Amino acid sequence: MQEPRTPAVDVTASTEPDPAVLREWDALVDHTPGSDVAQLSSWASIRQESGFDPLYVFAHEEDRLVGGALVLERPLPMIGRVGYVSNGPVVSPAAPREPVVDRLSAAMERLARGRLRALFVQPPADARDVSVALRRRGFRRSESGIAPAASIRVDLRRDIEDLRKGLTKANRRRTRHWAERGVRVRKGSGDDIPVVADLVGRSAEHQQFEPLSAGYIENLHRELDAEQHAAVFVAEIDGSPAAALLCTQCGGVVKQRLSGMERSERARRDGVSAATVWRAMEWAKANGYHTYDFGGISVRAADALLGGEPESSAPLKGTERFKTSFGGEVFRYPEPVELLSSPTLRLAYDISRRTRAGGRLVQIAKRMLRGGRRS
Repeated sequence: MQEPRTPAVDVTASTEPDPAVLREWDALVDHTPGSDVAQLSSWASIRQESGFDPLYVFAHEEDRLVGGALVLERPLPMIGRVGYVSNGPVVSPAAPREPVVDRLSAAMERLARGRLRALFVQPPADARDVSVALRRRGFRRSESGIAPAASIRVDLRRDIEDLRKGLTKANRRRTRHWAERGVRVRKGSGDDIPVVADLVGRSAEHQQFEPLSAGYIENLHRELDAEQHAAVFVAEIDGSPAAALLCTQCGGVVKQRLSGMERSERARRDGVSAATVWRAMEWAKANGYHTYDFGGISVRAADALLGGEPESSAPLKGTERFKTSFGGEVFRYPEPVELLSSPTLRLAYDISRRTRAGGRLVQIAKRMLRGGRRS
């Protein structure tokens, strides 16, 4: 009896793929469960505004696109050209997974040992085999944080009243009284992006982190909204904007990206931020999405919660405690990995992470990789 033939998978890399292939890639990403907008060509356009160059690595079985990865590259001071893959590589559910993962991981290794000085990879949800394959090729566990390694997720396939029961007592009560307290949440549009940017900026000032620029937020929404991969929700108190939320949607998942609120006592008391989230969850469920993702929590917080530590005593930041108040479950992404092919660079990188000055340089590099403005 003849052995089944192993599918021949060919891998190519291009900085400017044919537009028809790029459309095929976007469709593959959009329809692969657990994928993320960070692998769409529109995301490449967004990141180009921050100095990143896209490199598309595509896997074909005969003439059929079966997988790939969007690699974003840029030079970093004193390091050289580095790349990262956020929520990739992606493999089509209809493809023979094992050979595709093998060929794509081989391509990632070639990039890391040739074109790039370093490559950081955060595989997508339910792609632990990608981490394993890359580890076999010399990659190691990464703590670079190029994308969230953990999050809180809510299963939207449950009945709406069951979802409501999962909320904290305070949020559950609020869902029934927002309207009578003058709180209204509407689905926004591109015209609301200045409001989103302003409220994100206010929250950044309050929480003492550097906000994304208004221009970056505007471009992000414009690029993603063109193919219905972004949604905006604005909470108003008596008609005045008080909180805003920008979500992305891909692969059946709606994910929080940006949020902000005014710092008034009434906004806090009436829970306007919670109102935007609840409205986004209702909208996501009504539009057929199966999961709501809160956009990330720290690995430390995830480990504490998964280890059974009570939320009241777990080492959670205020934003993380807020995310746990909607009845979701802790979710860990597959292990993030990295390959720094130069022994000298790898040693310098490892040493720098252990010193205060070096740690600051690493944080600067991390902001350059994840930030929303040119440096």
